[in-house]
Amino acid sequence: MTTLACIPAFNEGKVIGTLVKDTLQYVDRVIVCDDGSFDNTSIEAEKAGAKVITHKKNLGKGAAMRTLFNFTKNKNFDAMITIDGDGQFSPKEIPKLLPPILNNQMDIVIGYRSNRDEMPSYRKLGNKFLDSMTNLASELPFRDTQSGFRSYSKKAISVINFKTNGFGADSEILIDASRKKLKITEVGVLVRYNTGEKTSTKNPISHTSEVVTSLIESIAIRHPLKIMGIPGILFIISGIFFVIWSVLIFNEVRSIPISILIIGVSSSLLGFMLLLMSVVLFGISKVKTK
Repeated sequence: MTTLACIPAFNEGKVIGTLVKDTLQYVDRVIVCDDGSFDNTSIEAEKAGAKVITHKKNLGKGAAMRTLFNFTKNKNFDAMITIDGDGQFSPKEIPKLLPPILNNQMDIVIGYRSNRDEMPSYRKLGNKFLDSMTNLASELPFRDTQSGFRSYSKKAISVINFKTNGFGADSEILIDASRKKLKITEVGVLVRYNTGEKTSTKNPISHTSEVVTSLIESIAIRHPLKIMGIPGILFIISGIFFVIWSVLIFNEVRSIPISILIIGVSSSLLGFMLLLMSVVLFGISKVKTK
């Protein structure tokens, strides 16, 4: 059985060497995508024994992940691990993620952070919010959709597509996997939080905003009738109400209430646009799932 590990990294020169060496104790090969680092990330990764792919400039975690997925699609392997380059996840946990893939039981195994109680409060709150949104978009019941520590089958790597360049890629991958009926499960892993050093290079604000933007787009496409169709109908109803109201006022005073009429017409037009968009997106979503 051949196993790979893929690591997206940006300015992780201080930890990437140790991470690669430790990871090589559990997999056959490590591939690092240096996403435009301006430190010695590439040098340290190569010295530790990794194959390094470099981006000329920083494109984002999603772009690095896509580069790694594309690189491995034509490679001969039975399971692929993804692990963040900041050293927060321990390679010692890799053996927990491999058996369901190697035994052909699952296509994706998420390493959910079982000790998330130790996570800083602001990150814990943000992760719970993003988990809820991702579960809504993917119709999955998982506890840690933002974990970048996962294992994938050859089948999963060959069929998953995602466009997000930023941190939203982790969510988009699960959403696409759900649409393609891939088998997904979770196993608990331990994570380092309070080590005295900064173990995560993610800016919590940019991370959350990138993921939320990606998820809103995914939810709108996944559930267009709920997200846009229902509001569209409500706008149409309210618009008709204001138009009727303006007609009644005209019949009484023989003067057109311009402001009320404008509200009614605008509301109706907006409602029809939302309703039309929801129908179009619903049709697109049905075509994609066939």
